[in-house]
Amino acid sequence: MTTTGNPIVAAIFQTEDQARQAMNDLQQAGFSNDQIRYSVHRGGTGITDSLMNLGLSQQDANFYNSQFEAGKTIVTVNTNDRQQEACNILTQDGGQSANANYGTTMGTTAQTASNRVANNVDQAAKNVAQTASATTGQGANAVTGNQTESVQLREEQLQVNKQPVQTGEVGLRKEVVTEQQTINVPVNREEVVIEKRPVSGQPTDQPIGEGETIRVPVSEEQVNVTKQTVPTGEVAIGKRQVQDTQQVSDTVRREEAHLVQEGDVDVEGDNIQDVTDRQP
Repeated sequence: MTTTGNPIVAAIFQTEDQARQAMNDLQQAGFSNDQIRYSVHRGGTGITDSLMNLGLSQQDANFYNSQFEAGKTIVTVNTNDRQQEACNILTQDGGQSANANYGTTMGTTAQTASNRVANNVDQAAKNVAQTASATTGQGANAVTGNQTESVQLREEQLQVNKQPVQTGEVGLRKEVVTEQQTINVPVNREEVVIEKRPVSGQPTDQPIGEGETIRVPVSEEQVNVTKQTVPTGEVAIGKRQVQDTQQVSDTVRREEAHLVQEGDVDVEGDNIQDVTDRQP
């Protein structure tokens, strides 16, 4: 990458897609939109003056302009003393520096850096008159001729995370319940039946005596109650997943592009809300 005495780092990309990827990576690394600009050739004038206004030497600016006019995309970054980090990002996304093409080591000695600074000061003085006559409100990212600049639009998106939380507990235990049961049990018992029967009345040899006794035992069934334990059923407890739907909402912000138009200017394009006759 081209790194002069100022914090500007510039790189050449073969395609616009590579340049956009580099811009995205720079933003992910913390560089803001105000620090990044890229130039895509759409015909018209070059970008030499714009690059020199940023602080690049005339040699570097001329070379980058030649690559710009050849159809390549130029990305510049105001690094704020993060030059090496910006160089690494631009290089990994396919960016090439002016050094690699015309074989000059930029800023390797104090004398070279001093000469660069002197050249930049002289050139800056020459550009004061040009800048003073430019239209009010045109900044460092102004579009010259058919040169194209871009502004990235961003928006906030809701991110939803889920985590399990305990909402209750269910326990299963046994209790002993005492109850009175009555069972009807059939039992047998014996009764004494006395029956008097007539006889024939014939004479008998048996003498009449006293104290003759007949004993007949009488019995009955008695009920004995015992207890035994038997299983009567089974109760199981477990868990299952039930899916519900919860609705979440929050306020998000997004960026929109608004066109600020001054004077009699023809504007072509889609999906841009016009804001006419308003100061930026």
